[in-house]
Amino acid sequence: MKKIKMFNELIQTKKIFVGILSGMLFLSSCTSELDINKDPNNPTEVPNSTLLASAEVNLGYIIGGEATRMPSNIVQYYAGHRGQPNEYARYDITPSSTDGLWTNMYNVLIDLKAIEDNTTVTNDKLYLGISQLLQAYSFSVLTDAFGDIPYSNALKLSLNLTPSYDKQENIYDGLLLTIDKGIANVTSNSGANPGAADVIYGGSATKWIAFGNSLKLRLLNHLSLRRPAVALTFLQTNPTVISSSTNDAKVVFGISASNANPIYQFDILSGRKDNAVANTIVNKMKALSDPRIPVYFRPLGALSPFAGQYLGNTPGDDTDDAGENLFSRTGSAYASTNSPVILISAAEVNFIKSEIYFRASDAINAATNYNSAITQDLTSLGLATTATTYLANPLVTYNNTLQRIMEQKWITMFQGAYESFVDYRRTGFPVLTPSINNRTSNAIPVRLSYPQIEINVNTASLQAGPGIPLPYVSLSNKVWWDL
Repeated sequence: MKKIKMFNELIQTKKIFVGILSGMLFLSSCTSELDINKDPNNPTEVPNSTLLASAEVNLGYIIGGEATRMPSNIVQYYAGHRGQPNEYARYDITPSSTDGLWTNMYNVLIDLKAIEDNTTVTNDKLYLGISQLLQAYSFSVLTDAFGDIPYSNALKLSLNLTPSYDKQENIYDGLLLTIDKGIANVTSNSGANPGAADVIYGGSATKWIAFGNSLKLRLLNHLSLRRPAVALTFLQTNPTVISSSTNDAKVVFGISASNANPIYQFDILSGRKDNAVANTIVNKMKALSDPRIPVYFRPLGALSPFAGQYLGNTPGDDTDDAGENLFSRTGSAYASTNSPVILISAAEVNFIKSEIYFRASDAINAATNYNSAITQDLTSLGLATTATTYLANPLVTYNNTLQRIMEQKWITMFQGAYESFVDYRRTGFPVLTPSINNRTSNAIPVRLSYPQIEINVNTASLQAGPGIPLPYVSLSNKVWWDL
C-alpha cells in the first residue's frame, strides 16, 4: 500500500510538472527574453524516480488492460456478450480498436527513454539498466502484436514526428542487444537506487538481472520457428532467471478506485457488465478438475438459475447477460481491486524451459520444469497444497508432448493473454475453434490491426513499410517469427 501511495504521488507530481511546463511555454510566447539554448519541448527537470514510477504503473495498466482485452478474446479466455467485448470476440478488430494500446505503450516508452537520456548526465547505471530492460519488454509486446513497428527512430519526438517502420527481425536483434546492455548496467548496481520508486522490484539489482534473463529467454523462445537453437544455447549458459513466485515481476494495485487493478476497473467499476469469460477455458479447466477455477472465475450469483456454477459464454455469442446471471466473470485472483498484474512469472519461465527442453528431446528436464511451472503458479495463488493431486491427474501429468505443455501454459497465463497469443501462433496450441458470427471468414486473427492514429498522421511511413491495413483481411497476415 505504501508503494501505491508513493507512485500516485509521483504521477501527480509529473502531472503538476507538465501543467507548469505548459504555463511556461505560454509565458515564453509573450516575452522577448528567451534562452535559446534551452529546448522547452525537452524537459530534463523531471526526476528519474518520477519517470520510473509513472512508467511502471502505466505499463501495469496497459498489460492488464489494453494489451490483454483483444488477445484474451482471440485465445478464448474472454467471450464478451455485447458491446466492445463482443466485437473483440467476433474478431471485429479495426484500426480504431488499437489506438489506445499503441499510444499508451509509446507514452510509457517515452518516459523510459527520458530516464535513459537523463542518465547520460547522472551516470545512474541501475536506473539506466532498468529503463533499458523495460524498454525491451514494452517494444516486444508491441512488435509481437503488430509485427513491423516504429523502433529505431520511434522515440526521437520533435526530431522525428513520423518515424519509419523497422522490420520485426531487426527489432528482435535490437531488443536482445538492449537486454544485454540493460543486464550489464543493472549488474554494475552503481549510482542512485530508485528504492520505492521502483514499484516492481524496489531497486533490487539481483531481481532485475533475473528479469532481464527471463525476458531474453522469452524472446529467444519466440524465435522457435525462425532460429530453433538460440533459446537452448542461451539456457545452457545457466542464466539467473525468475525461479520463485515470490520474485515474479508484477505491479500490485490498491483498494481505491483511482489505483485499482485495470481488470477490476474495466469489468466492475465501469458498470459495463458486457464482458464474460469463455466456455473454452472454463470447460477445459472443469474437465481437469483444476483447483484454480474458484479464483480464476466468479461463480454465478444467487439470482441466477445456475447459482454457484462456473459457466462461460460461447465466443462470438451475443446473448445478453447484463444481469450477470448466465456467464461467469474474471475472479478474485486477477480482478480484485488490488490484484497484481504479472509481467513475467516463475511459472512462465519454467514453462518456457520445459518447451525448450522438449524441443531438445530432453524429457527429464522438460518434465521437471513442467511440474515446477504448475507448482509455482498454484503457489502464487495460495493453492500450493493442491499441486500434488493436480499433477497426478492423468490428464495433467506430463506426457512428453508439446500440446500438454502449451495447454497447461495457456491455463496458467490466463491474465497474460498477449503472451498466450504469441504461443498460439507459434505452436497451434491450444486447438481453438473460430468464434461464431466472426468478421474474418473463420480465420482466427494472427496479428492486430495498425491503429487509426498511424493511418492518419504517419501515413507515408506506414505505406512505405507494412502498408495500410485492410479491414479484417490484414488480421490474417503473419508476423515475421510466425512461419
